[in-house]
Amino acid sequence: MEGAWWAVLTAIGSMLALAYYAFVAAPARLHRWRCEGLRAFARLIELRTQGRYGRSEPLAELANAVALRMGLPLHERRRLELAVYLRDIGMVAIPYGILNKPTALTPAERALLNRHAEISASIAEQIPGLWRVAPIVRLHHVVYSENPDAPLSAHILSALDDWLRVAENADVDTAASVLKQGIGARYHPMVVQAILSELRQRSLDGWRYLTRSAALWL
Repeated sequence: MEGAWWAVLTAIGSMLALAYYAFVAAPARLHRWRCEGLRAFARLIELRTQGRYGRSEPLAELANAVALRMGLPLHERRRLELAVYLRDIGMVAIPYGILNKPTALTPAERALLNRHAEISASIAEQIPGLWRVAPIVRLHHVVYSENPDAPLSAHILSALDDWLRVAENADVDTAASVLKQGIGARYHPMVVQAILSELRQRSLDGWRYLTRSAALWL
């Protein structure tokens, strides 16, 4: 009888282990592989634009923290992380002169640059298994007053993308002020609240990675 019970327990343990691998370990590993592959493309965009666009590592980490704070489920947090790496991939279709123009863009040039979001989403739709990420990529510059019902992930990415750009060119406090000024207009109020709460928990030493690599400017 003990042998039979042991066989049953062994079989149950094996099924549980298999289920854990199939539904937890394997999806997590696949997600990491996807992120590692897409991170390489994000870095290419960063290099092509001399660090102006494509920054992904600091944004991905902060986006996940904010999404977790806001209670987004795991599958949505993973889509958000993938969207971080894909959001600027459409810059490959924008002329180099516009991407790196030292002076202000003309309205026509700005309109062309703004097309990168749609181009990025179109590219994401062509990657097997990533079509669900495309809507977040397409709306990663969404304006809250114009589209309040956009996915929460898109609102998070829109606010953090602006925050990162200002923080790199000015400082963290200035970037936070920009978010506060845009509450209810450009940015989702709950998203800004979550971002500011997350920022308050981080020391100033945690923002050293915002400094651009000198190698980007060679």
